[in-house]
Amino acid sequence: MSEHSGKGRAGASKDQSRLRSSRAQGARREVVKPGRPGHAGRSIKWRSMVDLLIFLIGLGIFMYPLVAAYVNYQSASSAIDNYDSIVERLTPAEKAEMWAQAKRYDEELGKPTLRDPFKYHKLKYPVNLYNRTLNVDGKGMMAYVEIPKISVKLPVYHGTSDDVLLKGTGHIATTHIPTDNKTLHGVITGHTGAVGHIFFDNLTQMKKGDVFQVRVLDHHLSYKIDQIRVIMPNDVHNLQPVEGRNYVTLLTCTPYGINSHRLIVRGRYIGDNIPGTPPQGAPKWVLWIFLLALLITALLMHLVTRKRRQCRIAIALIHRNYGLGPGGDPGLAGGLPGPGSPGSAFIGPAGVAPAGGQMPRAPAGPASLARSSLPAGGWDDASGPGAPGSRMDQGF
Repeated sequence: MSEHSGKGRAGASKDQSRLRSSRAQGARREVVKPGRPGHAGRSIKWRSMVDLLIFLIGLGIFMYPLVAAYVNYQSASSAIDNYDSIVERLTPAEKAEMWAQAKRYDEELGKPTLRDPFKYHKLKYPVNLYNRTLNVDGKGMMAYVEIPKISVKLPVYHGTSDDVLLKGTGHIATTHIPTDNKTLHGVITGHTGAVGHIFFDNLTQMKKGDVFQVRVLDHHLSYKIDQIRVIMPNDVHNLQPVEGRNYVTLLTCTPYGINSHRLIVRGRYIGDNIPGTPPQGAPKWVLWIFLLALLITALLMHLVTRKRRQCRIAIALIHRNYGLGPGGDPGLAGGLPGPGSPGSAFIGPAGVAPAGGQMPRAPAGPASLARSSLPAGGWDDASGPGAPGSRMDQGF
């Protein structure tokens, strides 16, 4: 009897050890496996870099027209400075000869043959004579137009080819060259809405009575606007010379982006060195407000990106520390406790809650089911797992 009782106790001891081992293995399966070191941090860093890259691309697209316009404006300003420098180096006799040649060209031209400069680019007048007249810099620049009211100062080149109209403004070859002759009508054309350029885009702001200048050699020819009209491209009636009148007309496409019509702003010669109409549009502080708004937008984008990064870090830490998803090394950032630290909800490798912590409630596994099926008082010496009538003996 004692031998049978001893065997029963030995069997019960082995089964209890087996159950404890099973519970420990189940607990170990509940432990969150740490991911690769810094994996979550690197992922968040890459996302932040992508956000920054997207922001910079958007900013570049937004700023491109302004930057391109500024670069092209500097190029036009350099051409004008070069023109003035060449004129200053000319002797009085050379300037007088060039001026007289331009006046003779106008007298011989008579009534010009006009056409839409934005559709036809072939000259209908002897090319050599025209191109030799007032070719001051050897590159086709004959003058420059200055319109202070809309902050325009652009070179005027011979002809209206595509290349010319992307460098500045063009003079229609079959119209008179601006001089002080009594009867003439010169036409200067410029684009509106060209990408990366600002030519005659703001010509719509000009009013009757405004003054602009055309500078030819050292002559500052001043014109007072007396007519503003919108015409069809093939309507050249308003571009014809009028006996005893000296006109220069500024011509561009309209409406903006559609270009189905032509806007003409005609000025009558009123003498030399009469100042142009000063700017009356938005003051310079509007530009500073725009730059300030751009800076505030960039700052807000930075703050939003930073907040999103902090949220991602917090979510990654929660996933990592509570086993909700992959993460990096636990307990490295955010102040959340790692495994084994006070207040941690992690289960230690032995299946026991760390000191100061609480054991989290794990899902019911084989070990817990087996434990719940034990008798209230456990097995006694007389009824071990192998004893007759026990649950283990019944095939549980």
